[in-house]
Amino acid sequence: MGPTFLQRVDLGARRLMPFGITLTLMLFAMTPTYITGLSHITPMYAFMAVYFWSIYRPDLLGYGTVFFIGILEDLLAGTPVGSSALILLICQRAVFSQQKFFNSRPFGLIWAAFALLALGASLLRWVCVGLAGPWGFTPFSTMIAGYLMTVAVYPIAAWVMAKAQMKLLATQ
Repeated sequence: MGPTFLQRVDLGARRLMPFGITLTLMLFAMTPTYITGLSHITPMYAFMAVYFWSIYRPDLLGYGTVFFIGILEDLLAGTPVGSSALILLICQRAVFSQQKFFNSRPFGLIWAAFALLALGASLLRWVCVGLAGPWGFTPFSTMIAGYLMTVAVYPIAAWVMAKAQMKLLATQ
């Protein structure tokens, strides 16, 4: 006898968890902070989530899902449509292509690889928005501040996603 209806629903909900967390983090990035001097600087939360899930559960976050989240982020943020999707897909592909590198590595090395990939993503976002966006280029210092904030916040976001993975995906 196979799994019951409720067991199948539970399994489906657990398998959607990486999408839900990535979507929630992307929406969280849209929330104004009202912190003096930092209100216009936001970490790349969706990028963090795509990086994390691409390493630890690549089977649960496909290219189509990442593309959808990127397009939605662009539509909500008012950035050139496709720029976030491009950045997230490049991140996912880069991690997928180096899956052997990421297996069983210490967090410090994974964080260093994240910092390197996030630098490329920040530069690409800055160029895409600067060239195709209606406002032109933002100050380079703003891009660097966003990059540094992204790298600084990643360990906290990774810890939260790791806890969620252990709690919700452990039975799979």
